[in-house]
Amino acid sequence: MPGNFSDWAPYTSFVQSGLQDGNYINAGFTMIAAGPPRLANIGGAAAVSGAVKAGASANNIVFPVGCVQQFSLQSQRQFQQIFEIGSERSYFIGGRTYRNLSLGRIHYHGASLLRVLYAYYEDLVPPTLIQAMWPNGGAKAMANPHDVIVPPGYENIFINLASDLFTQPVGLLLYIRDINQATMGAVYFEACYVPSHTWNAESQGTIVQEQAQIQCERIVPVEVGGVSLITNNSLSSSGGANVTFPGIVNS
Repeated sequence: MPGNFSDWAPYTSFVQSGLQDGNYINAGFTMIAAGPPRLANIGGAAAVSGAVKAGASANNIVFPVGCVQQFSLQSQRQFQQIFEIGSERSYFIGGRTYRNLSLGRIHYHGASLLRVLYAYYEDLVPPTLIQAMWPNGGAKAMANPHDVIVPPGYENIFINLASDLFTQPVGLLLYIRDINQATMGAVYFEACYVPSHTWNAESQGTIVQEQAQIQCERIVPVEVGGVSLITNNSLSSSGGANVTFPGIVNS
């Protein structure tokens, strides 16, 4: 990366130097996992950072969402442009920020998408019983232990979006590595709700597809001790934390 404009040499140098050939980020090294709605429920962002760095202890916090085919994040912030009489200049006033997630998944076998998103949730009060999909700290520290009345489904298939279960929020962890498995960073999407869910099967198709539109209240960065910031003519060689998740074995 040129130190100043006089060093700019389009024929001989990259604009952004310090990048290593063959070392990049792709979807195969990005993990999406579901957990409790707020990091405060489980000790805050510092607790998640410590768990991720420690590796296996992250099992107690989030559950991986498998067979994901597509994930996207869109953030929109409102701005109002203010003019004044007597001038052609203007001011901008920042407004509210809205965040939308999109999650596409193949229902290969086992739990459906809505079931996995609510993997942490537990309701042991009859008549509607919901078991957590794995022993986790979020269920034990649930801020709102809601007694579900309308069943979302049973066992592996949660498909009834009209269930009052889905008036309760969940959280999502996005954990990113490069192809050398060095940690790049992580964020946690808090208070996620699902306003739209699609389960699609076709007579001529070979797979069943699911799609969920998700809204979240805020995005919380999680410090995971990853690769240092790549700056002018530099490249960190530091590795990332190794993390294990339920049902996934790190080689």
